[in-house]
Amino acid sequence: MKPLRTYALLNNLATSLVNPFVAFFTASNGITGVFLALVSSANTVFPGVIQYVLANMLIRAKRIISIGAFIGGLFWIFIGLTSLYNSYFVFIYIIITTALGAANFGWLLILDKVSSTQRGKTLAYYNFYASIGGLIATLITGFIVGDNLALMKYFFIISGLIYLLSAYIIEKSDVDVNYEGKRYSIKRSIISNVEIRRFILINFIFTFIWSMAWPIFPLAQVYKFHMNEFEVAIINVTGGASTVALQRIIGRLVDKYRRKIMFLGRFALATFPLAYALSTTVYEIYIANLVSGFTNSASISYTAYLFDNSDYYEKRINIALYNMFNGLAALLGSTISSIIFSLILDWFNIIFAINIMLIAIGILRILTSLLYLNVKEKVRYNINNMTQVK
Repeated sequence: MKPLRTYALLNNLATSLVNPFVAFFTASNGITGVFLALVSSANTVFPGVIQYVLANMLIRAKRIISIGAFIGGLFWIFIGLTSLYNSYFVFIYIIITTALGAANFGWLLILDKVSSTQRGKTLAYYNFYASIGGLIATLITGFIVGDNLALMKYFFIISGLIYLLSAYIIEKSDVDVNYEGKRYSIKRSIISNVEIRRFILINFIFTFIWSMAWPIFPLAQVYKFHMNEFEVAIINVTGGASTVALQRIIGRLVDKYRRKIMFLGRFALATFPLAYALSTTVYEIYIANLVSGFTNSASISYTAYLFDNSDYYEKRINIALYNMFNGLAALLGSTISSIIFSLILDWFNIIFAINIMLIAIGILRILTSLLYLNVKEKVRYNINNMTQVK
């Protein structure tokens, strides 16, 4: 299991060096509108699409992880060396997120294999290892870059090199999954499982609302709070630290109270747009972001639900469908949000537009989180004493 832990650590380290700053970096370079919407939602949209494609192919999990990490690493190095920060940056970033999304699909296949007996606990275990080092990496990037955004090119290169190393490490693992996909239409893939179909629909609706705030956050950071990269780093580190503290606790609760955790994890996401809208200083944002420890940790409940409520073949296609529909919802939500924001700017100043958008999105997040109370799942059993887990 050591190579798996090492890969999880390196992958998160590479991600933590640059990903928390990409949307802020893009907005700071004057890229707004649809391009900013693409950047802010890219990590959800394009991995979801590529994962559905991969679900219909012959896959060796370790190979797809290493290829995806290798391609993502090369393009991060390319961005760093060329300092390409205009609209072309957006298109290259899309390639990176697609490649790393493919790698994540392979990683999910491996996690499914190694977490078959205790979903919540095992998934939290690997997420915990993935978080080690990531917090420090984010803080270091923010501290060094500060107001000098030109320094980001060095971290793009470093991140790329770490991805290349992680591609090599995963090949040393003795755990692999050979998965032979089968071409299914979207309708045929989910029609046989009513509860999965309902779950995917609920996630689609929530993700649409959830993603509407994503292109507004970096605008708030730049134009309302006038942050630098160190302040952005602190926001991410406070959330990351609380995630490390809560992850294993929430992982155990997921195995017992999955539906409640799913609901509360989504409900709590309303904290962030409301905090950005109502706060007057960045310090209030720091405090509010501690809630992300719970929301991040609760995210394993959605993966665990898919694993435990799908048959052997269906779980692969359902993971892909879940991610693809979430990606499409994120693309629609962030794009429509950017269009609405532009319309509001024709009538009001940018600070008012930011505040009113985020308040509305926060309320909508609360309302749509109630949908998770309708999620149903199969009766599960504790394999040690054969008691029901509800």
